[in-house]
Amino acid sequence: MLEYVPNILTIIRFLLIPPIVIAIASEHFIIAVIFLILSGITDVLDGFIARKFDLVTDFGKLVDPLADKFTQLAILVTLSVKGIIPFWILSIVVLKEFAMIAGASFLYGKELVVSSKWYR
Repeated sequence: MLEYVPNILTIIRFLLIPPIVIAIASEHFIIAVIFLILSGITDVLDGFIARKFDLVTDFGKLVDPLADKFTQLAILVTLSVKGIIPFWILSIVVLKEFAMIAGASFLYGKELVVSSKWYR
């Protein structure tokens, strides 16, 4: 069962995106921060467990960063739509993400899976 825990934690992060967005949209910022902290804790835990128990998978290497990017973009879109942050901030982050996706696509053609590193 332990072998699935990191991926389950990553999926939980995807499931936390709607509550975060709803909380921000309804201006319940403390609730949004609580959900965001919970999301961050699951992010740290899934990486720690995967590395500590040698449960790193290609699925996790690809989906874990997607959960981070989707969370970040969902929050920025919501804050931008609400007028809390200017639209140009969202635009810069979206352009950066497209550049990262283009780079990852290029490396994927080289049969190289890029993953985040845990520096000690």
